Amino acid sequence: MTVQDVPGVRGAVTPALASVPREVAGGETSSRREGDPLFESPATLDMFALGRRAAAARDARWGATASFVRARAFVAGGGPVAGAEGGGWRGPRDAAEAFAELGELAPPSSGTGAPDAGSAAELARASAAGVTLWLGAPGPELHRAIVAGGGRVLYRFPFRAGEPAAERRARLGALQAAAISGAPLWGVMPTPLGEAEGIDTLRVVAALRLDLPSIPHLVLDVPALGPRLAQMALGFGGDELWAPIVSERALRLGGNANNPAMTRKEACILIRGAGLRPRERVGADRFAEEPS
Repeated sequence: MTVQDVPGVRGAVTPALASVPREVAGGETSSRREGDPLFESPATLDMFALGRRAAAARDARWGATASFVRARAFVAGGGPVAGAEGGGWRGPRDAAEAFAELGELAPPSSGTGAPDAGSAAELARASAAGVTLWLGAPGPELHRAIVAGGGRVLYRFPFRAGEPAAERRARLGALQAAAISGAPLWGVMPTPLGEAEGIDTLRVVAALRLDLPSIPHLVLDVPALGPRLAQMALGFGGDELWAPIVSERALRLGGNANNPAMTRKEACILIRGAGLRPRERVGADRFAEEPS
């Protein structure tokens, strides 16, 4: 599986990220650094110290808190709830966040990441319908267009267990460059390609928090990571759990065993279990404190 195979990344990958394997082969990546968690062997890496450093960086920005949000997704081509012409919604009508997956909605037609006329029209329709958060990996021109239109970008950072450390470091370096290029990133979401492995995922989460201090949010994809690994990742710098938030959920048995949805109570239990104070995000950066 390649970087472009992950949902929300396919067809919308920044050229620098898409070309990482070639750059690695050409020796154009960052050199190995002493104490770099992406290079150090799991056998010698002090995970407790790494977690403390990353959590301290999160606490410096947000305090000892983590959030969850009720969100709905704009679906190009229609969905359960009618929206703009050619699109619909999946999720609660009264959700605090309205997002769209860029890989589904607006794949760019050029190597620069600039959308063609058709994709630009899809973006405009989604924006008119109320989308304010774009989830994926836009190229620089598409990224600037989203921000200029008042939108925010939640950037998917793809990684694969067992991939070369130099390849991963180069991909992170490209994201660092994008973060300081003048088009702000609202958040980054580590996205495993295939099954997420525990220690490997936690050091990726910590590296994202420590190496990208200008990016406010480190969002944890609960359906991709699983509830327990997502909870552990809160201790390595994560500050938001991303999952469908529902009022009630059937037991995870039989055909419902892999249901990714959580209730508010379950989200709060996971956050409190990580030693943090839960908050519900009710806007871009507005929060409602959850009662003890």
